[in-house]
Amino acid sequence: MSKTPHDEERVFQEEDFEYQRPEWGHKQFKRMVWKTRWKFFLNAGGALFLIFMVYHIYVSSLHIYFDQSKVRNDFIRSIVSVVEMHGDGLRVEKTNYELFEVTPLLTQKANLKIYRHVGSWEVITGEIQAELSITGKFTYTITNTGAYMNGNNPGPFYLPYSLVDGIPTKDKDASDESSSLNRLRKIDDGHVAEMSLSLKNLAHPDQLMQLLTDYDVAVTAMPIYSGELKDQDISYSRSGMFNYNIPHLSLKPLSEFKEDGANWYNYFVPEDSGQMQEQVQAMLSDLEWMSNHLEYSGAELDKQRLAYLKKNGVQVYGAVVTGPVRELEKLTKVPEFQHFQLNRVEIWNWD
Repeated sequence: MSKTPHDEERVFQEEDFEYQRPEWGHKQFKRMVWKTRWKFFLNAGGALFLIFMVYHIYVSSLHIYFDQSKVRNDFIRSIVSVVEMHGDGLRVEKTNYELFEVTPLLTQKANLKIYRHVGSWEVITGEIQAELSITGKFTYTITNTGAYMNGNNPGPFYLPYSLVDGIPTKDKDASDESSSLNRLRKIDDGHVAEMSLSLKNLAHPDQLMQLLTDYDVAVTAMPIYSGELKDQDISYSRSGMFNYNIPHLSLKPLSEFKEDGANWYNYFVPEDSGQMQEQVQAMLSDLEWMSNHLEYSGAELDKQRLAYLKKNGVQVYGAVVTGPVRELEKLTKVPEFQHFQLNRVEIWNWD
């Protein structure tokens, strides 16, 4: 029997085919989704772990490099040179290397104690937070932790009157000085103290040390005159007279930073006055190094100071001294000294 065209069309109708449903259901679909998610999480976790390991190796390598003596010593030298040379007897902690760190951007950081020598003790007076970037930019902040809410800060130094305006040195009495001298007289013998004093005339550091030879005291800093009066108006009136105090550099005891480590001295002592030239040369070398290698506030001014000192020599106009209170009291009778400021007082700790 022959097929009609109508019969051929029915051969291709949809209902003549059996519908094939998938063999997996809803549970199988969810399982496939979670499997895909877990695979993604594992891949992401592996990538993060790899990044962490690379970062850890990078940071460890940085610390290994920056913990080398030369690199670390340069950072310590930066802190000590800038901070101590611009302070009055201020000292920076130099022994706790655990407080140094380096960031991934190659910035070195340190959080160190600040102290002053009062007698034989190193008395903590604050903290310093210092940073040195890879470009040589050096910044720091000092947080003072004074023992008393109304305690005195270290007293300023005054330039010799003959240097600035010729006012006779006999007209020098001021309330703050009188207060310091009165307190000094009333302290009993079982104490040591720190005191600032000024000279009536500029002097070489050796000359100042000679004035102190007969007294049982130690010197922790000397203010240096570096020609600052040429550029600044620094006078102000107090009690009908003119006192002159200026930002200045300080000659401090020698600190040496070498590739194999560092060493430093706590005081200038009268017996070592013959070695003062070595101290002066070290200070000039430090000043040149820090003003040429670091970018810090006042670097340009320090370059001008360095040029002045190289041309005119190093002269000082005062000192920060420490020792028994009775020895400090004797210094107030020395004709060459003036403007005494009593600072920190501690119980007896003097050898």
